[in-house]
Amino acid sequence: MDVLNLAIASIDFLTLREKILLRKNIDTLEHLAIMSIGELSSIIGRAVRSEWKGKWTAALAERSLKIMDALGIACLVYGEKDYPPLLAETFDPPYVLFYRGNLAVLKGHCLSVVGTRRVCRESAEAAFEFARQACASGWTVVSGLADGIDSFAHRGAVSLLEEGKLGLAPTVAVLPCGIDTVVPGANKRLAASILKGGGCIVSEYAPGVPAEKWRFVQRNRIIAALCQGTLVVQAPPNSGALITADFALDYGRELVFHKSCFCPDAVRISEAAKKSLLSRGGGAFSAKAARTCASYVEDGACVVQNFEEFVKVLGSEPGSHTINKEQLELF
Repeated sequence: MDVLNLAIASIDFLTLREKILLRKNIDTLEHLAIMSIGELSSIIGRAVRSEWKGKWTAALAERSLKIMDALGIACLVYGEKDYPPLLAETFDPPYVLFYRGNLAVLKGHCLSVVGTRRVCRESAEAAFEFARQACASGWTVVSGLADGIDSFAHRGAVSLLEEGKLGLAPTVAVLPCGIDTVVPGANKRLAASILKGGGCIVSEYAPGVPAEKWRFVQRNRIIAALCQGTLVVQAPPNSGALITADFALDYGRELVFHKSCFCPDAVRISEAAKKSLLSRGGGAFSAKAARTCASYVEDGACVVQNFEEFVKVLGSEPGSHTINKEQLELF
């Protein structure tokens, strides 16, 4: 791995286009280390207002490279042959994608399964079974390794290992932190099972980068971008899972909701979350403006009960699977 690319990837105030420009105009890490903010601004074509520490950035890249070599972490730079094509076609892909495991599982059919951390029993079982069926059918399940729906989806995939189907459990976890760690820490064993099952762990962040709130949102865009479609299993109003849903729509991917989103326990949890937001002022949140699972369905998203129905949705003509409000009430 070119240590200069590692350094450029870590400059989070630069866009992808600006990182590419910078790489084209400098040849060594030493040049980057001594570069003035004026020279940096000249290369990218705009005045840099952020704090710039060239020597610190270079030292961090050298440290990251040592960690990568020690832990067997690999990476791909945007534009390289094996960079995931669905991710590359979006308008904001990462300059460098770090990974552990078998990145080739992203070359086939991929779907993301997302949802809330505070999960009801029906939704947990739905995420597990849906992912198990998807992987058994040769699909790769992508999620975020978080507690709740994410974990149940990954577990559904790796459950195939217990059935003796080694290598037939491809699931990909996208991290909101450096690739050298796992967040939450309680899911380290699950992460190990993902790698054992022939899956992969990916991140746009170099080793040592901590998980911060805004990075979870950035992570969600990658979950949506890597897949042909996204399944929401359970999601309270304005939740992170619905942010992933919005990214899926922005990227022109299929967005589908599982019927468990509308089971009594899931609805009760969603209503409690809405009341909690309103009681705290909610910021931009309001009962009328809140995005909910039902609002996406009313706008045309489909509701499915299993993986087989999901595949039919992906294979149907756009707009042919819409569901109206009366149909939604059946769930």
